[in-house]
Amino acid sequence: MALGKKAKFWIIILSIPVAFLVIALIGLKLYLTNDRLKSLIIPKIEEATHRTVTVQDISFSVFPSFAVSIDGLAISNPQGNKFTKELFLSFDNLRLKVNLFAILKNNLEINYVIIDHPVINMEVLEDGSNNYSMSEKKSPDGNVEIVKNSSGALLLSNLEINNGDLEFINKKSDFRFKMSGMNQTSRITSETGKRTLEINGITSTEKVSYGTTATWLLIDQPLNGSVKLTYEIDKDMLIFDQVSAKLRELPLSVTGSISQLQKETMLFDMTISTPGTQMQQLLSLVPPDLLKAAKGLSSAGDVTFSTIIKGALGEIQTPGATGSFAVSDGTIKYTGLPKSITNINIKGGFTRPEVVAGEKPIGNFSLDKFTASLGANELNGKMSMTNFDDPFLSASFSGILNLNEVKDFYPLEQGTELSGIMKGDLSIEGKVKLPQSIKANGKIEFRNVTMKTATSPKPLSNLVGTISFNNQLIESKQLAMNIGESDLSLGFVMKNYLAIVNEDAKKAGGKPSASITLTSKQLRTIDLISDEKPAATDAEKKEPAKQKAMFLPGVDVDANVSISKLVTEKFEFTNARGSLNIKDGIINLKNFSVNAFNGTVLTKGTLDLRDMKKRPFNLDLEIVGVEANSALPKFTSFGKNIFGKLTMNTNIKGDLDDTLGLNRQTLGGEGKVQIFDGKLLGFPLTTKLAEATGIEELRQVDFKNWSNAFSISDGKVNIKDLKVNAGSTDFNMNGTHGLDGTMDYGLNIKLPSSASDRLKLLGVASQLVQFFKDKDNRISLDFNVRGATTSPSLSLNTKAQEEMAKQALEKEKQKLLDEGKKKLGDELKKKAEEGIKKFFKKP
Repeated sequence: MALGKKAKFWIIILSIPVAFLVIALIGLKLYLTNDRLKSLIIPKIEEATHRTVTVQDISFSVFPSFAVSIDGLAISNPQGNKFTKELFLSFDNLRLKVNLFAILKNNLEINYVIIDHPVINMEVLEDGSNNYSMSEKKSPDGNVEIVKNSSGALLLSNLEINNGDLEFINKKSDFRFKMSGMNQTSRITSETGKRTLEINGITSTEKVSYGTTATWLLIDQPLNGSVKLTYEIDKDMLIFDQVSAKLRELPLSVTGSISQLQKETMLFDMTISTPGTQMQQLLSLVPPDLLKAAKGLSSAGDVTFSTIIKGALGEIQTPGATGSFAVSDGTIKYTGLPKSITNINIKGGFTRPEVVAGEKPIGNFSLDKFTASLGANELNGKMSMTNFDDPFLSASFSGILNLNEVKDFYPLEQGTELSGIMKGDLSIEGKVKLPQSIKANGKIEFRNVTMKTATSPKPLSNLVGTISFNNQLIESKQLAMNIGESDLSLGFVMKNYLAIVNEDAKKAGGKPSASITLTSKQLRTIDLISDEKPAATDAEKKEPAKQKAMFLPGVDVDANVSISKLVTEKFEFTNARGSLNIKDGIINLKNFSVNAFNGTVLTKGTLDLRDMKKRPFNLDLEIVGVEANSALPKFTSFGKNIFGKLTMNTNIKGDLDDTLGLNRQTLGGEGKVQIFDGKLLGFPLTTKLAEATGIEELRQVDFKNWSNAFSISDGKVNIKDLKVNAGSTDFNMNGTHGLDGTMDYGLNIKLPSSASDRLKLLGVASQLVQFFKDKDNRISLDFNVRGATTSPSLSLNTKAQEEMAKQALEKEKQKLLDEGKKKLGDELKKKAEEGIKKFFKKP
């Protein structure tokens, strides 16, 4: 039926507001562009949070539902504080959709709120300031203003968080908590007319970690659970109706409430417990590398744990916590091993009272009972600690362990071997921050203990003895052991030993010190030097090999040493005796003596091991009667050619190389040398002398006495007044001999006159041999020696002989002139000068 004029009129009139509304919404959509929305919203957020806010993009739609999408929102930390992270809050995307038609019916229906990858960084600094407090507009009673509408209903059908991260660090309380990979879906409902909100949801987190700011105590554990909560608006209270979760395999249950959520300070009254827990579920939290879980692990036993969190949480308040834990009749067995660890019983608890900023948390922790059995081996103990701010510790542990049986209960690393008996008991009581005041006593007894791992080819074996200690010192009357092929017997007293691991003890009592008596039938330095070689990276392969490090404790040591046989990589000594002091990495030898090279070496001085790349030493040496041919080849290029009994007094400085041998280029010093009843054999220099003179006995020089002074610098030995008495032949030498074998000498040889007939000097006529004779009628030859020790070069110095010949001819000329035979004299002079040139023709 066609509409009448009146009906059409009213339809047009009624459609005008709808048209205006549609036009207004379209206009609003066109007006509120991305940039304009940013300029409207961002300043409001910055004003409310007092933070810098950035947003990549904002968009919205208005029909049929109001929907908002925000991309890349980031809120900075407060300015002026040194927080760890730059941002307080960020997320990749937030989407919100509200049903407009439900609003017209006085109901609020939020179809969804979805947040993608939110990242929240909460932090409290050492001074108590934090990055999460916000300035808010508050009602006169101090509460945040909220709308409390008694009519209508609320429905949030989908609150979704995808891949969220949360980290909370409290540097003031030394606490850290981290969650990553959080995924959560929730539904919030409120019936019409009721003053409550019901929250139902499920959550899963890939990694949960907890610990101190320095150490994680719980690392990367998965957490999954479901929640049913009620929020009573008038009471401002959140009630945990049903919260159950699993931390990996450990079940958790939460009951209780949090009230005053709309105030600055919230009130907690919560209980966290582990209902029906077994050992296997508890052990699932322990890192696999600690439990060798890869080898397979089964366990049994009942576990109970309960914590009550009660008190206020605000900017200056932290709620208290009281808890208890117990393990009853526990067992652990590793797959593939024949025996189980049994009789595991643990009982303890802890209390941390509510704390207000400025107060010190007293708190206490107690381990009232601990027992475990490895077959016939029993371990037991107990411990308590009160006042976490200034801890007072009381503990006692005891047990006996047959190391041969450990492999039956616990999977050792491949190549590890243990044997022998260890028995010990320990009791400690006192303030942890004042170690020097702690009352401690105990002892550890070793019976034929051997310890070897795959990376220690030089095992510790045959360890026998007892170590006893109290809070002042640790000592052993006699502790015997073998390390590799070395044997050691130690008696020692170490004072203030706690300073090794506690800086406060070191400040109070100074550096730890020890007095040691060491005896050994054989001690090899290579057994005390680590030779473990971890796999090298590509970068490390290009670098030179790292030098070995010699073991030196962080303790001042006074030691008396008696070693029958001392072996280094290059030397072997016997009857090593003396005393030494080790302080701050410097070994100070005091009248240390060894038998070496069939003689005796006495030394005193220092060896500095603070820099393992240099190892500088400064020693005074007195060497008496050593075999030159045994000792000198270790230090010189010509030592293998010298025989005889060597005595030397010297001060020598330099560096040791990484094998504890000498770094020749760093050597310096001075001294005097004497060699008795020796010989030079196969020495290239004497061979050259024999060839240059025709005197074959110079190839091997037997001497009664050799003496010289020397100094060492710049890689050279500076020889001064070297004299060798070889019976009827004498050698005198001055010059330098490089540690690399190069020579630069002036050498004088005196031969007996009986050698005149056999002397054949290349380039010198036999008629002029008479000019090489000294006042004692001995033949005196001067040579310049150059080149390497293995291939020296000789040049005969004849300047003195040439001058003597000229003087003789001048006398003969004068004699002839006196006889009036001038012409003959001139001819004789000419022939003489030609003869001199001929006679002294250089080779």
